[in-house]
Amino acid sequence: MKTTLTVVMASVFSSAALGQIGINTAVPIASLDIVAKRSDGSTAEGVLPPRLSGDEIKAGDAQYTESHAGTIIYATAGVKVASGKTANITAAGLYYYDGKIWQRMLQGDPRKLNSQSAGDIKNSMHPSDHSGWYLLNGRSVSSLPSSAQTLAAGLGFTVNIPDAADRILKTRNGAELLGSEGGNNKMTITRSNLPDINLIGVVSGTAESAGAHIHTSDEGGFLLGGTNVGNNGSGHYQGNGESSSWGGIGLMSSTANSGSHIHSLSGIATIPTGGIGAAMDNRSAYLVVNTFIYLGE
Repeated sequence: MKTTLTVVMASVFSSAALGQIGINTAVPIASLDIVAKRSDGSTAEGVLPPRLSGDEIKAGDAQYTESHAGTIIYATAGVKVASGKTANITAAGLYYYDGKIWQRMLQGDPRKLNSQSAGDIKNSMHPSDHSGWYLLNGRSVSSLPSSAQTLAAGLGFTVNIPDAADRILKTRNGAELLGSEGGNNKMTITRSNLPDINLIGVVSGTAESAGAHIHTSDEGGFLLGGTNVGNNGSGHYQGNGESSSWGGIGLMSSTANSGSHIHSLSGIATIPTGGIGAAMDNRSAYLVVNTFIYLGE
């Protein structure tokens, strides 16, 4: 042990004048160059950062300022009651200080180097919660694990997490609250939704314009004057004093042919559309997935 320390210290001091420090090497090639002591597996090689529990890291909150950004610590356990700076320390692992809060290094799948932070959103075919990702289904925050409850509260979700079922996600606009819901998948067109134009319901045209024709009566006939139809021998109406005055005199079931003529018509028509006010589906074509929020493992 004494020999090892002497070699290491000699290496450090021999390089100090050059502004570079080497451990187990006399020729460092960086500000700090650590070379493995052995490569045959007979010793444990590597760098061990300070190891503290989440609560111990929290106890030092006041010691960490923006100038400490980049500091690395290994948390041996998650913090029990998080502070603003330790909200992400939910489990054992490597954490770095970004100048404001401790961030976990390589969260998610370490094989893909996915770095996740509390509040991240993703879509997935996963059917349920997994690896720190919680399904956004509107459930009570109190039903989540304690560490997830702490992070949810830090995001502003104190009663329920948002419900993303049958909804699209939109970017916050102005003072909108994150996680707030709005809009509707259905819409019904009302009069106020129509264009600002005038629809004139005037009907006009001609009828029976194809040549000579007669007109029949739907109520027994036409009563005409100056005709021999149904007369009493005198060829015209005789007056109320005669018993035969109204005996069918001048009554015809149809008009006589009057040659080729037309009839004009005009008016205002009301035409029903046959609609029943059914709402329309306002959604575009879609693929169904689940939406998750990351609240730590």
